[in-house]
Amino acid sequence: MPRSHLLFAATTLALVLVKAPLVFAADQATEPAADPEEQLDEGLKKFGYLTGLATGCVKPEQKVDLEREALDLSDGIGRLLGTDRAFFYAAAYGYGTSVTLETQDCEAVLKRYEERVEKFRAGRGGVK
Repeated sequence: MPRSHLLFAATTLALVLVKAPLVFAADQATEPAADPEEQLDEGLKKFGYLTGLATGCVKPEQKVDLEREALDLSDGIGRLLGTDRAFFYAAAYGYGTSVTLETQDCEAVLKRYEERVEKFRAGRGGVK
């Protein structure tokens, strides 16, 4: 892989990780982005981060199923919206898995996660 591609990939990952801590707080955002493309990208980052947080909130025996679902979601995003956007989701998911939540926050995270998954599936015509 050419060095310029590696530098681009590293820069992109760094930007996602720098912005990721703000994503959870931005879920109750004040002002929507003006550009629909940016809105979509930000929404996928939030969705990935939320999925990662949810992974830390489930019992160990449920974790494998949730990880499989995250992979399926990423695959669906890749097919529908392209691999760049699937990367946004996956990178934010990875960051979300590194965050430790208080137990009392998990119920709200899991509820929001289920709502987002249902909304995503509804947009795909109910396809899992």
